[in-house]
Amino acid sequence: MADALKRIAGVSSAAVMAAVVIAAWVVGILAPPPAALAQVPAVPGAVAPTTPPPAVAASAGPVDPALVDDLVAAGRILVDQGVLDGFGHVSMRHPKDPTRFLMSRSLAPALATAADIIEHDLEGNGITANGRTMFLERFIHAEIYRARPDVMAIVHCHSPPLIPFSVSTVPMKAMFHNSAFLAAGVPVFEIRNTGGAGPA
Repeated sequence: MADALKRIAGVSSAAVMAAVVIAAWVVGILAPPPAALAQVPAVPGAVAPTTPPPAVAASAGPVDPALVDDLVAAGRILVDQGVLDGFGHVSMRHPKDPTRFLMSRSLAPALATAADIIEHDLEGNGITANGRTMFLERFIHAEIYRARPDVMAIVHCHSPPLIPFSVSTVPMKAMFHNSAFLAAGVPVFEIRNTGGAGPA
């Protein structure tokens, strides 16, 4: 990687390349063995990392492949039914550890397979990511699982039939028995109350 960056940037300085390698290591692009750090030349005025990045926690263990297939199928079914599009996703709590959840890597749900499922902790860290890109919304899932131990699965969607309820004062109401859980009302997150009103 360092050679490729050097060719792209036309840089020949070992000190600059050492800084690039250290920066790549810090952000997780590269993971050099600790001995490699001792061989990196000093960069004047730079502070070298003194400790490696935190170790990734061990996995909670394998999940029954049938459950993983169900998670993948859930995403595909919701796409087929128009609930999810290219940006939605489904997660499920890990059956062996309530402090973990399973969710696809950042990929349209119609394309996800069992091999794309990543185990996350309640901080949103990808325990089994192995360098794969993860959804930014994993933090939403993590916080819901942390706050609600009774929740076993989550769907995040931008479903066209629901979006109008998020931008109007018309409340969503239960219309038949399968939606009785809506009877008490559906909270609407108002981003302006958290993120500010924005430009006038």
